[in-house]
Amino acid sequence: MLNHKYLLLLVVLLCASFTLADVKELEPVLIKHINQQNLDGAGQYNHEIEVNNGVRASAKGNVNSVQGEYFLPGEEGPIRVTYTADATGFHPHIN
Repeated sequence: MLNHKYLLLLVVLLCASFTLADVKELEPVLIKHINQQNLDGAGQYNHEIEVNNGVRASAKGNVNSVQGEYFLPGEEGPIRVTYTADATGFHPHIN
């Protein structure tokens, strides 16, 4: 028959293994990553990233301005933020 100490240890180990399995399912995984750069002096670039947890982002621009958008998971669906950034600052718009 198992000693109470060993039984308690077995229960703790089983709970920990289920917890670790649940956490692994929630780990974000990179689905898409694009990073294109034009090194011609104008600094043109295009960047996209997507993660399996609903986070997505894209941006394109040059050394003077950037246009982009990103999506974050929300309780009622994805939250979309579009933005521009230039010499006057960062200008987001939440949709």
